[in-house]
Amino acid sequence: MKVESVKTRKVYTTNYGELRIKDHKKQCNSCKKWYGSERLQFIVKKGGNYSYDCMVHVGLLRYKEKKQISEIIKIFHCRYRLTISATQVRRLAYSFLYYLGKFHYLHVGSINNYLKSKGGYIMYVDSTCEGRAPHLLTCIDGISGFVLYSQKLISENQNDLEAAFAKVKQLFGDPLCCVHDMGRGINNALNVIFPGVARVICHFHLLRDIGKDLLGNAYKNVRKSLSAKQVYADIRYQTKALEKLIGDSKKARNLFYRINDSMKNLSELLQGILYGYLQELKSYEYSGDGYGFPFDRPKLLYYNNIKRIYTEMEAIENLQVFHYDLLGKCRFYKIKEVLNRVLSDKELAGEVGDLELHIEYFDKLRNIMRIAMPGDKKGLNDPGKIKTEKELTDVETELKNYLQYLDKQKYKSQKVQAVIKQLEKYWDMIFAGGIKTTVQGQSKTIIPQRTNNISEQFYRRLKQLLRRLHGNSNVNKDLLYLPEEIALIENLSNHQYIKNLMKSEYQLTCEFAKLDIQGKQLPYEKQELELVMPQKIKKHLKNFKPLECIQNLKF
Repeated sequence: MKVESVKTRKVYTTNYGELRIKDHKKQCNSCKKWYGSERLQFIVKKGGNYSYDCMVHVGLLRYKEKKQISEIIKIFHCRYRLTISATQVRRLAYSFLYYLGKFHYLHVGSINNYLKSKGGYIMYVDSTCEGRAPHLLTCIDGISGFVLYSQKLISENQNDLEAAFAKVKQLFGDPLCCVHDMGRGINNALNVIFPGVARVICHFHLLRDIGKDLLGNAYKNVRKSLSAKQVYADIRYQTKALEKLIGDSKKARNLFYRINDSMKNLSELLQGILYGYLQELKSYEYSGDGYGFPFDRPKLLYYNNIKRIYTEMEAIENLQVFHYDLLGKCRFYKIKEVLNRVLSDKELAGEVGDLELHIEYFDKLRNIMRIAMPGDKKGLNDPGKIKTEKELTDVETELKNYLQYLDKQKYKSQKVQAVIKQLEKYWDMIFAGGIKTTVQGQSKTIIPQRTNNISEQFYRRLKQLLRRLHGNSNVNKDLLYLPEEIALIENLSNHQYIKNLMKSEYQLTCEFAKLDIQGKQLPYEKQELELVMPQKIKKHLKNFKPLECIQNLKF
């Protein structure tokens, strides 16, 4: 071996601190091959200054512990005595995601062995998008919780989805079942790539779509009418006026708190009651169980509370406990007039009646499907109440009876006919039964969740992470610029994933080094989307003057 060159460079590591390394390049006289340090290639990438362990620590701090860039810089300075710039933190964080993706897809064999030991996998498919950012598609196994695949798409068109699902099939084979929403592109693409695979349509999405068809127009009219009457502003004005009459908001609240304490002062009692009514109306402005429309209908609830409070105020007036002058002095009639202006609108009352008629149809279906039930505190985290095949059979029987009921009611509303068609169209996907599989030689029946809640929860956690990193509620820039491998971060919080692919998350340092040393490539062809205009084009556009070019041509 003959030393041909010696290069000196600085290398920054979390294990050893700042190093000054002499890299000797040697050549064999007989075979003419070049050799370098075997140890160094496991520490730092060729030509790099920051080691693989720096990359892993930055990635874990950034995406698992949700640290902002300024916090990572401080941690590196205090914990590792290393100076690192904000730009370098971004580069290492992005590199971490690329290496994590490569590591994940090159260990498909180990992942598949684990999935087979559990009887197979149930694929939950969904995508998310904000603003003009691309769609981030993810395929998650509902049994293990592994994020199996992620890809950015310009839109949910069938061709792009087919290409993405074809990669999933190439990597992981056919799933036991696919759970997804009602998107046409996803439905058609799954039909092409996974023919014959059991399918479950998300019950929550189905109910929400039916509810919007049934209640959408009527609810919109109710909301517009209440807004046009400025009832919210009038209630706030009356609240402020009553607080001023009493003294201030603190005194008004104290009167409200003392209503049940046998108050003898009639003026204070009446003022406390009226303040309670106004506060109750304010509290119902945005009420609900956290499901959103059409499950939550705060404007209808607001209207019904106005009706109830107006009825109670009439009863108070008829009791003649408070004389006329006291009622006038305490703004009783002014508050009552605000409520009467809403209730005297016959057109609004007709819209409310139409809405309540269709709510009756919707809530019956909601009870049958056993999901997003009123008063349930789980909100969007509700996975549904169907857990066994018997419960699924019971739901199917009840739904058949419900369809017969709707068939008799369809003359009352054309919207009911649309509901019947919707249920008949997705009937087979609503009631896909238990999936029989073999786990360690034992026959087992797996009941998939009837909602796409696994994917929805995943996206909520991802967006919470992105908002924490930047402090910005809008995450469309993150979805635009971050690599699609950001979805795989979820796996690093999965104990079984870490256990089956590595001993600990910090073993990624060695695994990432092996990827470069062995020069491994992805097991499928990756297509990069050009989502952002290249800087070179932007630079040339500044001097883009085609007319001058043509005029300067010499023929």
